[in-house]
Amino acid sequence: MFLNKYFEKVILKKNLIYWSIIYLMVPITSYTCMYFFLWKANGAPTFFKPWLNIPSEDYYFVNIFLLAPSMLICWLLASSMVQVFSKALGGDGSFEQTLILIALSINISMWGSLIHDLPMSFLSMVGVIDARQHEIDMNTPTVFRTILWACYLLYLLSFLILFPLSVKVVHRLKTLHCIWIGWTSFIVFQLIFLIFNR
Repeated sequence: MFLNKYFEKVILKKNLIYWSIIYLMVPITSYTCMYFFLWKANGAPTFFKPWLNIPSEDYYFVNIFLLAPSMLICWLLASSMVQVFSKALGGDGSFEQTLILIALSINISMWGSLIHDLPMSFLSMVGVIDARQHEIDMNTPTVFRTILWACYLLYLLSFLILFPLSVKVVHRLKTLHCIWIGWTSFIVFQLIFLIFNR
């Protein structure tokens, strides 16, 4: 499998922490731009209310500053869970190897949602579409909701494949153990991410 071989090459890089941060900066930068674009477009959540006690009108502005620290927390927590659970089951990979593959997995998987969210937010900022109306359209039976669901399905499937693959490549555990550890870590990653980013 191509990804398996590629992941095995990645963990042999020098400066694993440096490359981990580089991989993670791609979705951090992209999502920060998305929130900036939505803020400039006067967008606001209309269907789902933010979980944090932030007024809807200020939500995207505040998220410009929350996105990076929240994603770093999610990455470190997911990587730590993978490392601890894997070591408990006899895994022999290093924490630095876990960090880089979880960062790379996050980078790849988040493009499932970014291929919709980034262009949509930019088009909202430049006035091609209305950000608030588009949010309503994404949450009612329209073609826009179908596109959104397809993108988020790609996002979900990518995480469900890449997190267990990361465990397998770094820690060489049995497949069922890799799936359990990868999926558990992804659930925690996603729940924490949702608290800060809807």
